[in-house]
Amino acid sequence: MNQRVGTIDLTPTWGEIGNIYTRLATSNEQKALEAMHGEAARAFAAAEALQQIQAQLPDDLREIACRIMAVELAKQGITPEQTTDSE
Repeated sequence: MNQRVGTIDLTPTWGEIGNIYTRLATSNEQKALEAMHGEAARAFAAAEALQQIQAQLPDDLREIACRIMAVELAKQGITPEQTTDSE
């Protein structure tokens, strides 16, 4: 009898990559940070893209985006209160 072998997706989310990047930065791992430059650039570009289109999204998609952002920020130890401007 043939059994189908499944796989587990271990691809980190962007929040998890943010954790890795922060830990490398705080430990001064210069070579590793340089190797991750493309990932960091992509994350910041995606953040800007979302910010520019967010007002045009329908309410349901805006809510999904906000929920995902909250989850990914929580993975990095950031609470919603920490993301608001103090001005």
